[in-house]
Amino acid sequence: MKRLWRRVASIAGRPLVLSQVLTSASGAIATIFAAAFMHPDAFTQFALLNLVAITLVGLVRSFLFQPALIQFRHDKDAHTRFALSGSGAVVSGVVLGGSAVALGIDTWWLVALLILSGLFPILQDWLRYRAMAADRRWDVALADGLRLLFVLASPVLLIATRDPAVYQAYLGLSLAVPVLVMLIRLPRPARFTPLRVYIRPAGLQLADFAIGQFNSTLPLLVLGALGASTLIGGVRFAQTLLGPLNLVFAASTTNLIADGATRGTYASTEDLIRNGTRLARVIGLVAVVGVVILTAAVALSGFQLHGVANDELVTGLALVGAATLSSGWAGIHAIVMRLMGYQAVVTVGRAVLVFVSLSAFTIGYLLGGVDASLAAGFVAAAVAAPLAFIVPATVLYRRHRRGDLVELGPRRAQEVQEEVELSEEDTPVRGLPDDSAPGTI
Repeated sequence: MKRLWRRVASIAGRPLVLSQVLTSASGAIATIFAAAFMHPDAFTQFALLNLVAITLVGLVRSFLFQPALIQFRHDKDAHTRFALSGSGAVVSGVVLGGSAVALGIDTWWLVALLILSGLFPILQDWLRYRAMAADRRWDVALADGLRLLFVLASPVLLIATRDPAVYQAYLGLSLAVPVLVMLIRLPRPARFTPLRVYIRPAGLQLADFAIGQFNSTLPLLVLGALGASTLIGGVRFAQTLLGPLNLVFAASTTNLIADGATRGTYASTEDLIRNGTRLARVIGLVAVVGVVILTAAVALSGFQLHGVANDELVTGLALVGAATLSSGWAGIHAIVMRLMGYQAVVTVGRAVLVFVSLSAFTIGYLLGGVDASLAAGFVAAAVAAPLAFIVPATVLYRRHRRGDLVELGPRRAQEVQEEVELSEEDTPVRGLPDDSAPGTI
């Protein structure tokens, strides 16, 4: 109990960690509320709308906000102008409204409300990154705490109306309050470095994020538009339940990156390989145990909510769990290869993984419809991840031990550290949406 209280106190004293906890809690609680009050078809529609919102926040963040914060390490004028942020917000709102129409929402005022609601998640993310650059970390936690309060109050709206579009619009519009608070509290920078100065790394980060979405986010959206399936809701709810496991993988890879690039104990390639392999085994075992226990508990207890039936949830947990543990286990070896300097090998592996999973989604749909496509795509991703990363990693490890590879030098370690530093908040397991994105589920 004392250890638990020390952990809680540690989190409470670290505003960015606290912010992550608050946003994750907001996303999980909102998903549970939606599943509890909506019927299955409505929950599936909400899950897809929210998935669009998640993807839009990630796209704008990867191109505007995160590159600016990384550039800020060397250039203290690297802030994102309101004009760029506002443009990204407007585009996001329009895309969200268009996606709503594609998903069958044809009431004009609902579409207009969704377009308006799509502005505020982007604006809040813009101000969160400005606060981090200004070292105003408690303002970040304050904004995310306000968001959680609005989510906790949302059952009142769900009782009055169980409309998925209305609920998604509420989640977006409620962020107007933290946006206003941060606008008042944060200082305005005097100078702004133009985006063109760091457009190349911004473009690369955008491309990396976009490629990752082809693994499962895009297929879910396409399948949702092609035909109704309550299994999509089961998959999205399973992703929320497995969110803590996703965070474990993200934290593990981030720590490995930092340790591999800065610590003397990882200075040699052999130490890096040995520790990375051990970490992959440990978190792989934790993932297997966690997924099996959670899936068995849901199956044996018959747990279900109004919007998600037990069968769909169990199937979703099995599919998402398999892809999660496989990508997490293999992803550690991908990080080791990056630290060894073999960036191209990892990029090619990522492309192979996306190609295999997309092919499986397509073949599954042609043979058996939406449900068969979901099953084929996630199973293929689970099988392909070890082939894409672990197999080439094993070859490189053997080549190193034969003396064919050079040691990781300090200069390369520093370069790798600079490439990945400050990305801890935005390191979701590939193939799974980042459910902690501000303003989204």
